[in-house]
Amino acid sequence: MTREAAYAALESVDRQIVLLDHIEATLAWDQEISLSEQGVEERSTQLGWIAQQRHHLVSDHAMEDLLAQLEGYQGENPFQKELIAHRRREYEKQVKLPSALVRSISEQASKAHQSWVEARKVGSWSLFSSDFLPMVEMVREKADLLRSEGQSLYDPLLDHFERGMQTEEVARLFSSIKDPLKDLVHRLEQHQVDDAFLRLEYPIAAQEAFSRQVLRDMGFDFSRGSMAVSVHPFTTTVGGDDIRITTRYTDPSVADSLFSTIHEGGHALYEMGATSGMLKGTSLANGASLGMHESQSRLWENIIGKSPEFWEHYYPLFASHFPEQTAQVDLKQFVQAINKVQRNPIRVNADEVNYTLHIILRFELERQILDGTLCVSDIPDAWDAKHAELFGYTPNSIKEGALQDVHWSSGDFGYFPTYALGNLYGAQIWQQVQRELDVSSLLKRGELGTISSLLRKAIYEKGALQSGLDTLVSYTSKGLDATVFTSYLEDKFSRLFG
Repeated sequence: MTREAAYAALESVDRQIVLLDHIEATLAWDQEISLSEQGVEERSTQLGWIAQQRHHLVSDHAMEDLLAQLEGYQGENPFQKELIAHRRREYEKQVKLPSALVRSISEQASKAHQSWVEARKVGSWSLFSSDFLPMVEMVREKADLLRSEGQSLYDPLLDHFERGMQTEEVARLFSSIKDPLKDLVHRLEQHQVDDAFLRLEYPIAAQEAFSRQVLRDMGFDFSRGSMAVSVHPFTTTVGGDDIRITTRYTDPSVADSLFSTIHEGGHALYEMGATSGMLKGTSLANGASLGMHESQSRLWENIIGKSPEFWEHYYPLFASHFPEQTAQVDLKQFVQAINKVQRNPIRVNADEVNYTLHIILRFELERQILDGTLCVSDIPDAWDAKHAELFGYTPNSIKEGALQDVHWSSGDFGYFPTYALGNLYGAQIWQQVQRELDVSSLLKRGELGTISSLLRKAIYEKGALQSGLDTLVSYTSKGLDATVFTSYLEDKFSRLFG
């Protein structure tokens, strides 16, 4: 077999793997949206089987033979070169994992997800921990098999979501911004802002109409995507032209749902850009990393969506949808209200300044859970203690504490840091966007498409051709600098509140 033929065979297998990924995403979407209570067991089996088939394609002898034939081959273009490198990295990881373990983790994730849903409803950690403990044990086993000499258990898990990033580097970055963020929160919490109008009753149909308009203006293509409602908002790609987002309308503030929708819309724009051209249908039709993906969702949600300039254009439209609720509220009060820095124990509803501290909490606990210094049964108390250290108060209930997030039920340790890394990436990317565009004027005119077009070319269409860190450097010509984020926050909130 020639190297060209071997590459063609490799790309064919890669596309089969992506088909399995999309089938898995469809089943997971269905479980989140409409699966019956008694359907969980069989769904767990279905997802476990798919995970096992995927693992087989990624790491079997056929893949080993193809990669051996392609040793030293650089392909005919950057796409082919990176696809070979990607499949080699995945093979080297997955070949270390027994097929039975891969299937067990997938099956347990489905069960643990359902027990998390039920535990969160009634506020019972024990109801969740019985399924969570086996997941922790399996993740430890997985991490131990994947790690290289000298690595911690956390390193290979983090690398799965943020290639090239080391645990100690994340710890250093978080340590450098922890105290500045705590100080900024303390100062900004002193500002009294009347935001009670955000918690009035807002008709859901009108909320959805307004959100859809903003999504369309951002560039969300409803012929390639859709929006639904779920317990925990998320974005998933079940096909190259089938990108789905969800939101929820159960939070007390109308802002929570709106900005959740914009957040997921940012993820969807990235997916729509990546699933195009040569990359479509391959493993490279993804974000460069989870952190880079999160940079775009949080850039749209916070940097753009909560800016005064954005609302100069959109507040009249918002007020026309909700005339009674906004009758006594001017633009300045509205913008200050949606940017109010205040106590909120729920991560997804936290303000822009507090949010990264929520991630630091989870990162520090995850490391303890994995290294065995924190038992599963002790997590709720450890959560409350860490929360008090970072925020100065404890959550009112476990629903606002250790049971608020879905991620651990899937065994996704190493995922949470990417949210905060996304804040750091996003601020640095926005700094570069401001050099290239008059963003203030564009936002005031509601011309979001010009901004999304730039981001599409600079970030989205490159998909996973590079790591997140390399994507950042290629666009901004600068390595990751956490001070850009804290400087952005200082500047923004000094302009908002003085």
